[in-house]
Amino acid sequence: MTQTNHVNAISLDHGDVLTDQSHEIVRVWVTNGAGSHVWISARMLEDPTIFGYLMSDTIRHAARAYATTWGVDEAQALQSIVAGLSAELRNQVGEITTIQEGSLN
Repeated sequence: MTQTNHVNAISLDHGDVLTDQSHEIVRVWVTNGAGSHVWISARMLEDPTIFGYLMSDTIRHAARAYATTWGVDEAQALQSIVAGLSAELRNQVGEITTIQEGSLN
């Protein structure tokens, strides 16, 4: 099964319209007991600060998703996400392995 039609992929139906000017920047999968799998295309965002802005927006969307999915307070969900992010950045608990180096070619 390919990732593009994986049974557990997020449906893009009823979402924003993607055009030829749209670019996927991040794809993240989690496998039970095997950690996460992260793909990042840095081509469209030359300044890493802009990537940080994108992650900030993503975290805010995630807080709303948790609030509406699990019936929790959105502000509390946001604080929990930020706490987890801060702890991981501060402690660098997990190892990361690069499988494919980035390039502009």
